[in-house]
Amino acid sequence: MSIQTTLTQLESWLKTNYRAAYGSLQPGLTDEAIGAQLTGWPYTLSDDVRALYHWHDGFEDTQVELLPGLSFLPLAEALALGSALWEVSAAQAKKGGIDFFPRAMLPVFSDENNDVVLLVQGAEGPSPSTPAQVVALQRGQRLYAFEQLEDLLAASLDLLKRGIYRIDQDRDRVEVQDEAQAQATWRRYPLLYLEGVSTAELTEPELNNLDDTDDLSDEQQAENLMSNLMSMLGLHPDDLDPATASLDELRDLAELVPPAEWPEALQRHFHELNGNEPATEPAGTSPALPAPKDPE
Repeated sequence: MSIQTTLTQLESWLKTNYRAAYGSLQPGLTDEAIGAQLTGWPYTLSDDVRALYHWHDGFEDTQVELLPGLSFLPLAEALALGSALWEVSAAQAKKGGIDFFPRAMLPVFSDENNDVVLLVQGAEGPSPSTPAQVVALQRGQRLYAFEQLEDLLAASLDLLKRGIYRIDQDRDRVEVQDEAQAQATWRRYPLLYLEGVSTAELTEPELNNLDDTDDLSDEQQAENLMSNLMSMLGLHPDDLDPATASLDELRDLAELVPPAEWPEALQRHFHELNGNEPATEPAGTSPALPAPKDPE
């Protein structure tokens, strides 16, 4: 099933079963409008993300949820949030902290606090699809991810139709009725990972007070998130083959992880290629996120 078919079926379901979400859908964007908005972002959208924004340009009311705890952001808001997160990350790095948010990531869904986000990945050239991953930024925790955005949307539509994702019509929220059934449904689609997931966490109002993260320092949380995002981008020391890694790849990696922290074989290959090792700096603390969205 194509992403266009999935989106058409999702809209039909929303029209019948979730009027607040259906009524909040904004008109879709043309290729020209998408191109104009992408000016200044050094990547391009994959075909499936373009299809998403051709379908509709997010929700007019971003307090309305489409997935558990997550609203569908207009492209302009997604780009603004991604830019804000990247700027906070870059500022942290300049102070010797952790560059926790790769520029290529774009948050197309977000909770009301801009903490839990659904990230897609920009590309340097034409790309048919992108992975879609849900992460909790403040906790530095990745929750779940699908190989393609269409897989996530298809699984979500399945869960909505079967009532496992239940609509709270009074609060315009999506709630998980049965955690085990939700995860079983996810596993019928191509998953990249499913680690430490409790989808109920995505609907809790106080995400930062969860017991299972109280023992993690801010530094550990930021390091966890950066490691996970780098793996998604193929820029983690453990993901590069010392026998085939290019000098450009290693220099890109060195900007994120000091070579002294790489596997020894990768360090040797870097020096053999005459790469220059940058000075290492101490890690910083977890960054502050952009301000939450104001209720309308």
